[in-house]
Amino acid sequence: MSDDDPLLGRTLAGRYRLISTLGEGGMSSVYLARHVLIERLSAIKILREELVRDPLQKERFLREARAVNRINHPGIVEISDYGETQIAVGKDRRERRSVVYLVMEYVPGESLQAALCREQLGVPRVLAIVAQVAAALARAHQTGVIHRDVKPDNVLLVPRRDGGDLAKLTDFGVARLGAPGRVGATDQVFGTPGYLAPEYLLGGTGIDGRADLYSLGVLAYESLTGALPFEGETPEALLSRPLVDEPTPLRARRADVPQPVEDLIMRCLQRRPEDRPRDAFALLDELEAAAASIGVRALESMSPSGERRESFAPREAGSGGGPRHTPYFGSAFGEPTAKPSTVAVDVPKLGEVGHGELPRAWREALRVLDARVAVRGVATEPRVAAARARVEILLGSLDAAVDLMSTSQRAVDELSARGRDFRGTLGRAIDQVAHELSKAHTEVLAHKRRRVELHLARRHEADPGRADALLWEEAAVDDDLRSANGRVIDLGARLESLQDDLYTRNNEHESELLQASGALEGQAAALLTLQRELEGEVAEIVAVLVAAA
Repeated sequence: MSDDDPLLGRTLAGRYRLISTLGEGGMSSVYLARHVLIERLSAIKILREELVRDPLQKERFLREARAVNRINHPGIVEISDYGETQIAVGKDRRERRSVVYLVMEYVPGESLQAALCREQLGVPRVLAIVAQVAAALARAHQTGVIHRDVKPDNVLLVPRRDGGDLAKLTDFGVARLGAPGRVGATDQVFGTPGYLAPEYLLGGTGIDGRADLYSLGVLAYESLTGALPFEGETPEALLSRPLVDEPTPLRARRADVPQPVEDLIMRCLQRRPEDRPRDAFALLDELEAAAASIGVRALESMSPSGERRESFAPREAGSGGGPRHTPYFGSAFGEPTAKPSTVAVDVPKLGEVGHGELPRAWREALRVLDARVAVRGVATEPRVAAARARVEILLGSLDAAVDLMSTSQRAVDELSARGRDFRGTLGRAIDQVAHELSKAHTEVLAHKRRRVELHLARRHEADPGRADALLWEEAAVDDDLRSANGRVIDLGARLESLQDDLYTRNNEHESELLQASGALEGQAAALLTLQRELEGEVAEIVAVLVAAA
């Protein structure tokens, strides 16, 4: 990305000033931006210009916002805003360009892929990262979202105060959204060769979250060995190999990996979904058992639902001391010299100056400008007097516009906080019930297997006394099976009720937030119009000063 990017330095939707580029992909570019109203850093993903006119590509791009807004998990990069806006570009700012964007949490870390390129990771560190991603996927799957592109590039690592990693899953741009807990429609093939689950290539229906667990298994395998489980020189080869070959055993590439860790990762790579862990919660339990076998805890600094106990508040880049913007006139505020050799006026700009400071900044700038006018003796010149009178009227409007924007921004912030609160509360409740349901399903399967074993043993038992004992044990297992099935039904009903509640409340909240954000964007546009009108009046005064110089 070159420094002449036409979007750099521009302000989106009246409040997101693009500071620098963070990265570029096939569909979009990512920028570091500062919210001009509340001085908060964000990462903004912008759809490539040539794709904006394609409704299908636009829908796919905005799907990420809808997917992430369902989930609200600390292990998933938050999306706080999204939309489409017009922006002036070109040297004369007369050209209008439509921009489709997502506003994301700024994560000051590196991708897992970058870490793997730099060093080989230890087994405990990989288990901790995989466990966090599994916890994020568990929440996503229970809210009806399948990621479909889990890979090291899409996992961000933030250094924590205790020296560990805070792992965050990102890029839900190809995620599939279904009814909560009831995914399973026919899928198009999305994702990255080498990480894509075999069932996507076979077609059909019923693809579920276990496809993401396959991709997570590939991620874990690569994180430990530096290689993919299947080799292939072309994307086509990487796609087809899992359908016909078995993955290379993990310990054949890294012998110091403990056997229980290899066993679990190789189970995730099974061709048939039913041979993998049954869901992300079951995988979390098995990760904890594998970690315990080597004397560590994969989830040591996480609560049972996968939420981080440790708070993390990254310091914003550039938030240290010193001036935030350059002075408006010359090198400092103050009276001009009696006969300045030039008349240079740099007016305050929204984005360089916080919106709350804008009226004060304009008045300070005008104080210096008035002093220059007085020195030149042109205060009573008709053009200057008329322009100065219009400036005073515009300043009154500016005060009112800033107050209105401040009120609207507070309303948007309160709505956003309310959304995070109910999503987090319901999400944790969903995690807890879904985890219990996963264990209940596992218990049902164990009882069914035991019942079959007892039934076969009884049929082949020649001793009548022993056969009777097996019959009584089989009856006891039947009772346990009925009890476990009852728990499955009860927990399933509770989970469905929580999911429906989250789905309904989220839709209502999203509509309310979009309306409030739209109003804020309109007010920001009005403020920018006032800014341009003030700049025009100052230019009129400066023209007189230049003529009198």
